[in-house]
Amino acid sequence: MADPKKESNQDELFWLFPVLMVAAILAITIFVRPSGCAFGVDPSTAGPVPPGAPAGTTMSVYQGESVVVVPKADNTGVRTLDQLSELLQEEIYTMEEQPPGEGTFIDCQVPGPGLKIVFRSDMYDEDNYDIYMMDETGYNPIRLTDWESTESFPSIAPEGNRVYFVSDRDDDPNNPNPFTKNTEIYYVDLLLFDTPQYQDPIRLTYNNETDYAVSVSSDASRLVYMSATKTNPENPVLMLADGDCRNGRIIADTYLKNCIPKISGNGKYVVYNSFLDGEMDIYLYDIEKDFTVNLTNSDIPEYFPTINYDGSVIVYEKLLLGTPQDEEYIELFAIDRDGKNERQLTKDRFPNSFPALSADGQWVVFVSKRWDFSGNNYYDEALFFMDIMGEQIWKITKDPAYQEQPDL
Repeated sequence: MADPKKESNQDELFWLFPVLMVAAILAITIFVRPSGCAFGVDPSTAGPVPPGAPAGTTMSVYQGESVVVVPKADNTGVRTLDQLSELLQEEIYTMEEQPPGEGTFIDCQVPGPGLKIVFRSDMYDEDNYDIYMMDETGYNPIRLTDWESTESFPSIAPEGNRVYFVSDRDDDPNNPNPFTKNTEIYYVDLLLFDTPQYQDPIRLTYNNETDYAVSVSSDASRLVYMSATKTNPENPVLMLADGDCRNGRIIADTYLKNCIPKISGNGKYVVYNSFLDGEMDIYLYDIEKDFTVNLTNSDIPEYFPTINYDGSVIVYEKLLLGTPQDEEYIELFAIDRDGKNERQLTKDRFPNSFPALSADGQWVVFVSKRWDFSGNNYYDEALFFMDIMGEQIWKITKDPAYQEQPDL
């Protein structure tokens, strides 16, 4: 005969189980909310996710403010814009000069993935510049050269797995004049670097001239560089050569002081600045057509252009006149290959220089000196990342030492 008391307990447990399940579901709904709809508010009212945010980032609203819901390694964090600006003011910038909380701040790494950025720095040896390489996050830079000399103008060939640069390591160490130093062109083989087969960087030029400002195509089949004789250092010539510095020829030979040329990734175009028409303008040389055109043709000095892989976009710096009168500042501009559609990318009146353009023309790395939003920290010659629309800027170098002359 069945025990009535035992059957009663079983019936109670039978009905209690679904009640507990419903309670658990409600608890999860209340306390563990999906990141896309934090705190039960419709995320569509918060606006779009900022460009460049990591995968999984969503927008929502908290206490009347738009918040960025950012995936973390350990959990999902929700931060107000004020909290983000306070936490990340040393890393992320917007174009407008806005107080913390007014702009778009995202807790993320720089877009990519897989971009390799080369630059020169004295981070490990003060006053002795070497060549470094890092990815788009800015962490763990790799030191490619370690010489008691000055290395400059790094240029990377991603398809050719080489990093080119110039060095004065074989010059007279007692020569104090940088314009008469015997700087030569070298490259590092990235496939052999940091392996037992790796030796020293390979030297390509052997002459008594000052070779500098090298720039290489993506597959390392072509390069351009500046070359000046010691007897006439003020009038260098622009050289085009094979990737091993053979079959060199002059493609421009006048008014090229302070010229830093760049070759497109496909090896078809060269951009450079020159006084050829009486003003410092940006020029484009079509290698296959052997034709040169003045892209900017303005009375405002423009310097140090860079070009994307197919040569469709050129970015350069322009010296502008501010207020008060005669206050000069440098901003970055972009223009199409046909010399049309010039647009200003930076508008913050910080010194912005030495731009480098990604192969797809969507990202710009450049050097800048600027204050953070707190007004307490000044970054001197640091590297920054910007989208080609000029809408967001990221600080990517973490070391306080100088970082200059980027290329990617």
